[in-house]
Amino acid sequence: MTEKSNIPKNDTDDLSNRRGLAWVVVGIVMLTACMSMFPVYGSRIRELFSINAEQFAEMMGLNNIGRFAGLLAVGPLIAMVGARRVGEFSTLGIGGGFLIVGIGRSLQSLRIGMTVLGVFFGLFGVAIPALLISLFPERKRGMFSVSLVAIALPGMLFPLLAGQLLKWSDQSEGRELSNSLFWPFLIAGSLLVIAALFLAVWKREAWSKPVEASVATPSLGNQLTGILRQLSSLRSLLIVVLISLHGSADNSVFTFLPMFMESHFDELPISTAWVISAHGLAYLITRGVLSLLPEGLGQRAILIFAGPLGGLIVIATLWYSPAIAIPVFYLLASLMFAAEFPTLASEVSSRSLGEFGSVLAAGLLISEVTTFALLKVTGRLADTTGDYRVALSVAACGFIAFGCIALVTGIGRKDRPNN
Repeated sequence: MTEKSNIPKNDTDDLSNRRGLAWVVVGIVMLTACMSMFPVYGSRIRELFSINAEQFAEMMGLNNIGRFAGLLAVGPLIAMVGARRVGEFSTLGIGGGFLIVGIGRSLQSLRIGMTVLGVFFGLFGVAIPALLISLFPERKRGMFSVSLVAIALPGMLFPLLAGQLLKWSDQSEGRELSNSLFWPFLIAGSLLVIAALFLAVWKREAWSKPVEASVATPSLGNQLTGILRQLSSLRSLLIVVLISLHGSADNSVFTFLPMFMESHFDELPISTAWVISAHGLAYLITRGVLSLLPEGLGQRAILIFAGPLGGLIVIATLWYSPAIAIPVFYLLASLMFAAEFPTLASEVSSRSLGEFGSVLAAGLLISEVTTFALLKVTGRLADTTGDYRVALSVAACGFIAFGCIALVTGIGRKDRPNN
């Protein structure tokens, strides 16, 4: 039985309040992109703490293990206290994680900080889009796109800042390397903690939930049974595998490509920061284009060809490209495989909205585990072979495998049955 819904006010003050809050949330999302500085700092962190590539990979992989825990907890937490509270809590936690890194300035604090950041990023990545949607429920797709763009834009700028800080550190003998590495996280962490406290005291009206009916909540057992049923089909399992392949390959190449450049070339005419920035630009462009295209256009072609083409460009870049051209080729490759995840999400939702959340969540969870594993394998290969080209070529094969599986299994074909 349903009860009468409480419709949010549509007056000017309420709209202004919600818009103001949305801008604050977007600012918070942009600050969290400080994470994109870590790959630029990779070689310097290894140098500062005398660790090898595999140990660095393990440290970065702790973020993925933390995200796994956060993704497991986020659904029940939102159900219990709402997206608003989880958004505040996760913002505070990410700020705390950055502060652990910025204040501790040790290998142990980096490991603890990466784990803490992973947990709260797992919560944040779900709660914040849900929060934006709750502010403007009539524009669900638009608000979800806002959250993606908000992370992509600073994801291009923070790596450039990291590169400039390293350049200044190299040019100034009096400036300690640790200062250049850690003070951005100290500042970002402090701002995020302040922002979390600011959210907690914002006018309650701005957090109004979208119109919804009060219905009886299924028992936990019934919910788990439903989720397992949705994941039991071959198609759902294939999509989980594809999400895992995309996530692990993307993260591994993204993390180690700057280290490859610094170890392989005697001189770098262009900073490795531009490589990481190119990745952010590619994701911004590709997701922007996909949001404008008609739903389903070229879906199967993207799933089959985008990954292999991007993966082959990465491999060719590793073995044959001069240093100055790597950012351009990596941009081209990223433009292609950046289309995989949004297209997969569209593929899930096009068949059954009921299984969308379950399949996507399962894919993201498994992806965190496979990313940790592939990061460790890539680091170990780099250590044992002494050549990042071999290690990164293996990682890039994940994109090629993605397209091959999509081709063989018929994922994305319009006439494909649901089972």
